[in-house]
Amino acid sequence: MVFVGTRQISIVHRQAGEVSCVSVGGVALVLAVVLASCASPPPLTNSTDTSIVSSEAAFAYPAPGGPAVTTVLEKRFANATEQDILLSTSAHMPGQNMLRIQMFGPVDASRAGDSKLRDGYLPIGDVGSEMRQMLPGIRMQRSPFYVQNKYGPFGYAVGRSASGDTCLYGWQRITSTGSTQTLIGNKGSVQVRLRLCDQNASEQHLLDVMYGYTISASFKTRNWNPYGQAPAPDEAIGKSGHPIFPLGATQLGTVTTPQASPAKPVRRPARPRVVAERAPAAQEPEQPIGPIVPAPPGGQSADALAPGPVPGTPASGASGTAATIVPPPPCAHSDAPGCNP
Repeated sequence: MVFVGTRQISIVHRQAGEVSCVSVGGVALVLAVVLASCASPPPLTNSTDTSIVSSEAAFAYPAPGGPAVTTVLEKRFANATEQDILLSTSAHMPGQNMLRIQMFGPVDASRAGDSKLRDGYLPIGDVGSEMRQMLPGIRMQRSPFYVQNKYGPFGYAVGRSASGDTCLYGWQRITSTGSTQTLIGNKGSVQVRLRLCDQNASEQHLLDVMYGYTISASFKTRNWNPYGQAPAPDEAIGKSGHPIFPLGATQLGTVTTPQASPAKPVRRPARPRVVAERAPAAQEPEQPIGPIVPAPPGGQSADALAPGPVPGTPASGASGTAATIVPPPPCAHSDAPGCNP
């Protein structure tokens, strides 16, 4: 039976002595929900959980002067959010330089993915498999040195490709440990991976990226703090008797042998050319100029007619005065014709 009133319409069912009334207002609400669900189409979903975000939303940035950020790929998991921050590259070998940041914490359930990421320290065996996947065909050498940046200790390996590129692979896990982690505070962790290759950069230049990057993202909760409590400053600061000098970094220990750079030609000033002066040639005796005069009659040459010392006269060296030489007459001892006795 249906009763029609001015303000309310009720439907009364009589069955087995029971009466049930259904308010028209409730029916209208149900009908409105059904019609709304039919009117709005279902949301479009992507088959992958990876999306491209702006560079301003990157979880980390290289140091100023480091490689430039080109693209940021973000992927959400059930327990973490991962970003592959692609960096500029000039290497000859194929592959993309990138800084991978994995933030473990209270993710948004409405936007979380289905799979989970492994949270924990990287085993030694997994380091090699990651490097072979990120840097195929390159023999990487793990560093034997203990190193740490502003977030704590990290590890790295260096190698060179067949095309001459220097490559570095770094890994780090940032988490609070020991007494700094409590049941309700200092939770969460950050995983960092760096894949970097360059044709001109040295090992030290690539390693500077691991020292200089900065994490710029966090979860808005008091319980999430993978960095722990800030360390106290050095007790020697501000005290007398503890001088502090402006000392720089010590010499860097390299994993690979540094490549010898081609020697640059050194321009030396040209030495002046010394020309040996030749000694003047010996002057030949001057030849007589004019006609040859024949010897005087009698067959004697001019040398034979040269005056000689007179017999009986002392030599000029014996006395201090020079002796007077009187030449003989031309025909005194000659029978040549033309001479008058």
